[in-house]
Amino acid sequence: MRQTRELSRMQPSATQYSALIKVLMSAFATASLILAMSFPSYAQAPAEAGKVLMAIGDVKVSRNGQTIPLTKGGAIQAGDSVITGIASNAQLRMSDGAVIALRSQTEFKINEYKFNGKADGSEKANLSLVKGGVRAVTGSIGRENKDNLQVNAVVATVGIRGTGYNLNYCEGNCLNADKTPVKDGLYAGVFEGQISIKNKAGTESLGVDQFAYVADENAQPRRLTQPPNFLPDPLAGQKSAKPKGRQNTTDIPSLAVAVSAPAKGADEQVSTPSSPLPTFGGVVVNPSPYLATGISPFAPLQSAIYNVPKGDGVTPTPLSYAYYLQKAEVWPTGPIVPADGLPPHNVATDSNPATIPSPPYSATATGLNSITTSGSGINTIVTQINLPSGYTVTGTTVPVLFSIGSAQQMEGGNLAGVVSWGRWANGNVIMADYNSGNLTSMPVNNGFHFVVGDRTNPTLLGNLGPVTLNFSLVGGTTPTYVSSVANAQWAVTGGNLTANFASSQITGNLGLYTSQPTGYAFLNMAIAGGLSAAAAYNTVSTTVTNTSGSNSMCTAACSGTGNVVFYGGNTAGTIPAQAAGLSYNFSSSGNVVQGVAVFKR
Repeated sequence: MRQTRELSRMQPSATQYSALIKVLMSAFATASLILAMSFPSYAQAPAEAGKVLMAIGDVKVSRNGQTIPLTKGGAIQAGDSVITGIASNAQLRMSDGAVIALRSQTEFKINEYKFNGKADGSEKANLSLVKGGVRAVTGSIGRENKDNLQVNAVVATVGIRGTGYNLNYCEGNCLNADKTPVKDGLYAGVFEGQISIKNKAGTESLGVDQFAYVADENAQPRRLTQPPNFLPDPLAGQKSAKPKGRQNTTDIPSLAVAVSAPAKGADEQVSTPSSPLPTFGGVVVNPSPYLATGISPFAPLQSAIYNVPKGDGVTPTPLSYAYYLQKAEVWPTGPIVPADGLPPHNVATDSNPATIPSPPYSATATGLNSITTSGSGINTIVTQINLPSGYTVTGTTVPVLFSIGSAQQMEGGNLAGVVSWGRWANGNVIMADYNSGNLTSMPVNNGFHFVVGDRTNPTLLGNLGPVTLNFSLVGGTTPTYVSSVANAQWAVTGGNLTANFASSQITGNLGLYTSQPTGYAFLNMAIAGGLSAAAAYNTVSTTVTNTSGSNSMCTAACSGTGNVVFYGGNTAGTIPAQAAGLSYNFSSSGNVVQGVAVFKR
């Protein structure tokens, strides 16, 4: 028992235990501090987000307050900002397979980049385009959920889903092809997949070959019909910086080439992925050509729209057949038509002689030289129409006489010397159909639309057999409202026409754009109707649908009517028809839109 009492006195109490633990912890902390002061500290480095595929010229990375030169093979981490100087560019290969190309004078920040080697939902990237431009093909991040991959681009956030895209933020440093400055702001385009652009004013989604402009964070993203010429910057003619005395320079590789993830070598670049053309009602829509940008980003580019003076500059000459007139006209000063409560309007054709005389014609006798043109090339215009004797207003003996009077030809052109088109407005026009040939006033945003030309002999069309003739848009007039709408602007952006003699059907489309106080809209007009080779003209229906934009017009589809006439050809039948003319209208929100267009084979 005595031994037990001795052992008990030797064992520490609970209080003594606590004191002992505190002493040991204090000693451990002191030792740790001494070790930390005696040896270098090795903090865990951030995970590598990617590597540099190419760095030409002045390329640097800003990291932890330091600026470090970047070279090929260098690592990129989350938190880094990659900066390119004048006449310089870089390409980055990210850990998820994405490839990012930076144009000159760009700052691009990797805010966050998480990828563990597989797409399991944990992957995420948050990037920022601080200034300049970027072209990229995404990797695994963002393929399934655009919320996992976002690019903050000063005035908007761009959500990206498995896509290839261009972004460029302009700050007084972007120029048109003619070296004039463009409006500052964000320009975006897609060459594969889709993106969404969102800011305080709204959201705009873009697909393949679609483009948008954002002026500032409070401005609605607006569609563009064509890419600005500076968006895919080719850096043509630029050289990288070199020290004095060095003879060789290095060409700056093109950033206009898609930079999809390399499959073979680290620096391999692949061409832009091809995408099928969109279709409407089974008709392939031909996009308008990618030409130089216009002055305003809020409307289709002037060089890419079709309601401008254009043609081949060939003055019409007497050929083999009598001239024929299509029209889309409005009499804005006339009485209201009870049927629709609008001024008189129609898209009818004017009757031609019952019998087309056999060739050769006498130009003097038939008046085949009565179309007067001036200018050449894209500046060809038609100044008057005075059809040959024998042409009368339907149901009357009034000769068909249309004269520009004091009005102006707002746009127009001529094709192959067999067909001309135009719109007269902003003055008085003489039209036999109206007011017995007295003067009719045409406001600048209304007008008399016409297609006039050498109609293809129905006999030749009838002898074609089960063939298909394909036509592409060459020109047209600016669509106009019958009743004026203040500040409404219209443009024709593309289209085609198909005449299928096997099925006796006409199909086609016409791309339209409008900008109004209530917003803008891109529209597609589907054209469909029966085809009769023997008929002077073919009646078609027009169905217009809203494809995108902030204006809701024709969201539920607008309907109308039109006429198609074929022009050109020869007596041997080896050239059955060189062109097709379309006069059309469609109703929208209690108003009617009219115009004409010409297609070439």
